[in-house]
Parts: sequence; structure tokens; C-alpha cells
Amino acid sequence: MELRNLKTFQTAAELLNFTKVGERLNFTQPTITTQIQSLEQELNQQLFMRVGKKPI
Repeated sequence: MELRNLKTFQTAAELLNFTKVGERLNFTQPTITTQIQSLEQELNQQLFMRVGKKPI
């Protein structure tokens, strides 16, 4: 489990917007999505319910 992915998850949980998370952490939105998906696969658990492109 990478600390970077946990920090991304924490920020995503606060902002609930992957684009804004990317802006805050200086990553692209696809990078944020990849990090969250990696964490979800590692934990075998969906961390966000997604509606369109927005996590809820």
C-alpha cells in the first residue's frame, strides 16, 4: 500500500471531486483515478460510489 495513494484517498474524501484533487496534489485527473482504483483493488473494496465522473 503506497502512502501516495492513501493521501490521494484522503484528499478525495474531503473534496469529492477527482479533478480538484488532482489540482491540489499536482496530478492529472486520470492519475487520481488510477491511484484510487489501485487502492480499491488492493483492498478489494469500492471506496467511492461514482455518478458519472463524480465520486459520491
